[in-house]
Amino acid sequence: MPTVFQPNVRMSHEGAAHTDAGTSSAPITAEDTRHYFTEVAADYSAWSPSYNMHFGFWRAGLNPLRREGMLVEMNRAIGRALQLGEAPADAAQRRCVLDLGCGAGATARTLVGDDPSLCAITVTNVAVQNRIAARLDAAAGVADRMAHIEADYTRTGLPAAQADGAWAVESACYASGTDKADFIREAARLLKPGARLAVVDGFLLRRTPGRMAQWLHRLWADSWAVPTLAVRDEFVAALERSGFEDIEVKSLRWRVAPSALHIPVLATRFTLAELWKARGRLSPWRRKHIVASYCALALGMFWRDFDYCMVTARRRAI
Repeated sequence: MPTVFQPNVRMSHEGAAHTDAGTSSAPITAEDTRHYFTEVAADYSAWSPSYNMHFGFWRAGLNPLRREGMLVEMNRAIGRALQLGEAPADAAQRRCVLDLGCGAGATARTLVGDDPSLCAITVTNVAVQNRIAARLDAAAGVADRMAHIEADYTRTGLPAAQADGAWAVESACYASGTDKADFIREAARLLKPGARLAVVDGFLLRRTPGRMAQWLHRLWADSWAVPTLAVRDEFVAALERSGFEDIEVKSLRWRVAPSALHIPVLATRFTLAELWKARGRLSPWRRKHIVASYCALALGMFWRDFDYCMVTARRRAI
């Protein structure tokens, strides 16, 4: 594995300040997020045995009843958005891409498996996710081109201007504030001039949503240990301030709807099975995980207040 992205320091995991989108509940901290993902790590396998910890991307030709195919297609949609071009003629010349908030590295594993010229570095502050990722890398035969570091993705300790592309799939929301400026600044620092960033996530369409949407957003966010979703326009403005250009926002509302519709049956079946196994007792974070699954589907119905988007941008050439 190339060493170009090996961290030069071991970063601490201090939580950033919480900026609330029009609510007054107690702040979610980085420690809350770490506890949540550690406690529910195995539960995500019910959604995807390959640990695709995100919604799927439906396109013509994909069976909407087969969730895993749509989840993998979202990974490939990220790869297309990076616009990496053709693989170098020299097979020994690697291109390095970066997953910021990787979960168990499923997106990186898909892209590296599809393109022999790629190597990937993934960043998460949840140790158990890296252990799961290493096991899945080995099973996929890509372990020699994957590296997983445990770090805060807003302060990775990785060298500047070395990444050929970067992405965050349903992970930028875990940064602080409604503009996610700390996440964006680090992504800008890590990318080579001209390289692209792709972010797939839910976004608030206004800082103060309607009363019902605001309550639902807070319930969902607290249950999945998210400080707050980004406000779409504030996020775009933060990209511009950090030196990104060619910014494009695409709604994926209808692309993710078929996979989102899997939630009611899957979540109900999972809940009943886990309650039976645990004799009716689930830990607080596991209960919240189930609540958030239902909330995610309900939140998507508030079109004036919420959208699920892909935001792409190019690091301005120096």
